[in-house]
Amino acid sequence: MSSLLAILSEQYPGREDQASQLLSLLGEPTDPTPPFIFVYGPSATGKTSVIRSLFTHYDQSGQRYAYINGVECFTPRLLFERVLNAWAGHVPSLDNKFANYTRCENTVEFVNNVHDLLHDKQDQTHYIIIDQAERLRDRGPMLLTMLLRLSELTNASICTVLVSNVVWDKFRPRHGGALEPTLVFFSNYTKQQILSIIEKDCPKDEPPKFFLTFVDAIYEVFHRNCVDLDELRHLVTMLYPKFVQPVYEKQANRSEFTRLFKLCQPYFSAASERLYLREISTSEWQKYSTEVTTETAPEDVTQSIYQMAESGDGLDLPYYTKFLLIAAFLASYNPSRLDAQYFSRGKTQAKRRAKAVAQDATGGKDRQQLLGPKSFNIERMLAIFYSIIVEPVDSSVDVQIQIASLVTLRLLTKTSAGDRLDGIKCKCNVSLETIRTIAHSVRFEIDRYLYNFA
Repeated sequence: MSSLLAILSEQYPGREDQASQLLSLLGEPTDPTPPFIFVYGPSATGKTSVIRSLFTHYDQSGQRYAYINGVECFTPRLLFERVLNAWAGHVPSLDNKFANYTRCENTVEFVNNVHDLLHDKQDQTHYIIIDQAERLRDRGPMLLTMLLRLSELTNASICTVLVSNVVWDKFRPRHGGALEPTLVFFSNYTKQQILSIIEKDCPKDEPPKFFLTFVDAIYEVFHRNCVDLDELRHLVTMLYPKFVQPVYEKQANRSEFTRLFKLCQPYFSAASERLYLREISTSEWQKYSTEVTTETAPEDVTQSIYQMAESGDGLDLPYYTKFLLIAAFLASYNPSRLDAQYFSRGKTQAKRRAKAVAQDATGGKDRQQLLGPKSFNIERMLAIFYSIIVEPVDSSVDVQIQIASLVTLRLLTKTSAGDRLDGIKCKCNVSLETIRTIAHSVRFEIDRYLYNFA
């Protein structure tokens, strides 16, 4: 156990306490184990990586644990058959015509199959690890209760490990019957832990001390708006080549850190507003970066990146997705009390809109343009979307998937907890210039619908 803890501590700095707690709970293969372990914490805190690496070393045979992704196994049958395949050591392949270990349609069949499979292996604990376990909440309360009490139902030594970004209180079934878990919390990384992790990404031909100084500067610039470790690593990977470019072009020395930082400042500004929000893709950023030298004026660098991000190639979205983003912008910046005046259809629509526009002359410090975007319900955004789009939406278009894509691209930011789209609040993460470009591409006059904008 001590050697495994040393391996995990070396691979995942800052997660020594969590790895030690998990190993103490698992113990030796024949030791009694808690029936339910709940691993939770914010995203990008190492939960999945630590769990997978731990069990890979803990059970090298791979037949005492089943790792399940809650997104991939979107039906109970897929989950049941994936667990049985792992415990039986069965791998679907061409030789067996990609058949599963056995067909398992419901919970009763699953419990019976597990009992038959493990009745002669009761001296060793078997594990079910479900990542992104919050997906189980949408599949009925009885599935979760059965998985947590599987050890009692089958008379076998089984431990269920749930990994999630959501706290246990959001999981607990209302009807009761679920076991109380042993909690393992993964907290956000501290600054020193983040620097230790990103330091491992240092290129082989670069001095580690110089690279770490750059990472420290990136953290100070971006950490107020970006606490996600994966995003910080992405920004470091994209910006470091531009930071050291003056060194290789004989424009500055490595010791002139202030000068290097000043030369790279335009890229920091552009990255914070465009690259981080995914308004420009990584490949486009890299392609453009190879064409720019240190002799390029800083304002030209920033302006060119902005133009590329706002061109059709920089923010290429499907037709209906553009209207969804426009609706999100209007929901973020227009007061909800004026929705009827702006978006109602009928003979009085023009009069109502004219009345709302007449109120714009008040202006002043309360302009939402100055205060920033407000949160809105998804239902309100959809109501605006169906109001501003002229033709009926094609039945083959899945609006929910397109909303999820906008959230993934960080064009929409979730401001409330929860995983289901119909119950969350969001705010628009796009500038006025960008939304005008998008509206122009679909021939939508967005300025007629904006309240109190200068």
